[in-house]
Amino acid sequence: MSRFQQIAICSTFIALIFHTFLSCQEMNKTTTNLKITWQRIPTDGLTGNLQKGVSASYAAISHDKLLVAGGCNFPDKLGFEGGVKVYYDDIVMMDTTILDKWTHVGKLPKPAAYGVSIRLSSNETLWIGGNTGNESLKNVYSVSLQRSGEQKLDSLPFLPATMDNFAGCAIENSVFVGGGNVNDTPSNDFYSIDIKNDSIWKKLPPFPGIPRVQPVMAGIKNAERNYVYLLGGFFGGDEFHLPEMAKDVYRYCVEDSTWEKVGEQIDPDTQKPFSLAGAVAMPLQNRYILCMGGVNYDIFLNAITTQYNINFNRLLTDEEKKQKNNAFSKIYMTQPMAYYKFNPECRIFDTKTNRWQTIDVTQNAARAGATLVFENDTFYLIQGELKPGVRTPITWKGKISLNTN
Repeated sequence: MSRFQQIAICSTFIALIFHTFLSCQEMNKTTTNLKITWQRIPTDGLTGNLQKGVSASYAAISHDKLLVAGGCNFPDKLGFEGGVKVYYDDIVMMDTTILDKWTHVGKLPKPAAYGVSIRLSSNETLWIGGNTGNESLKNVYSVSLQRSGEQKLDSLPFLPATMDNFAGCAIENSVFVGGGNVNDTPSNDFYSIDIKNDSIWKKLPPFPGIPRVQPVMAGIKNAERNYVYLLGGFFGGDEFHLPEMAKDVYRYCVEDSTWEKVGEQIDPDTQKPFSLAGAVAMPLQNRYILCMGGVNYDIFLNAITTQYNINFNRLLTDEEKKQKNNAFSKIYMTQPMAYYKFNPECRIFDTKTNRWQTIDVTQNAARAGATLVFENDTFYLIQGELKPGVRTPITWKGKISLNTN
């Protein structure tokens, strides 16, 4: 079974004071002084199979325009039914000042998904890596929008290896990427580049623990140190190791070039581990990391463990493995949406106290493989999966209010 099948579930946020909802703008329940206002974005203007929604797209905000590119879906049938995952090269745009409809503004060099989008400035975002369904990519593009409305893609130094289903972030002009599939293998690799001054990527110390596919990252800058936080992800297992959900929170100190464990993904109320595989994350006020969505810890771990036990059973022939995988998929992939329990929680990690708090619970967040872009206190949670194989075309705009003392 390919790595693309293994991560078939392939990725916001935060929250509020208790209140009610007004039409598509909602004020959700919170137990802190954090608040978010949600607004549903129209799907008008999406055409063809894009109307069914995509996961793992690229995105950017530039000159009050939201750009969404690429992504993938199953437009006809699921994989085990003989359906084919389709990758897209379309670039569509939404004017964020009026939020009325999507318009088609261009194309990617090739259909792609499962890369990362890292915003550097008000008019520059990087679209990095990903895959096409047939190959993983090294490409790095700087995307911007001209005043004329024309989108522009400039090629930047390639990654040192192909990467997909990984994570990335930036601290000023320093860009960091890590985890995911590196040269088609789940990895602990970690790279950086000063996008304004360097011509090649630098390999940094790998992060500890298991390889992580579909993790999240966030950069936190304070007066003394710059830190990259790594959270979430999963490992599908190999000949020597069983599948595992990542739950340790690691922090990389840029100045010291060292990793350290600073926390765990344990819900403070239930004392149970939670997953951030396929989730999204963003930093706030150079202190907090907001995390939203992702797959359910227990259900997803059970699924990948079942697949692992089939694929590493030496008593089975290849044909028997295929039949058992297909039988498993027929059951697992066809359950109602509620069965999968994609995370509806919006959680905040406080990098000063290393503590978690759940600040909102909303179905707006209950998706995996969504894409997140943000500007100051406003974010866009773009499409993604509502259950394995089923996408949504709905994008949410969130306005975050913080009143910290």
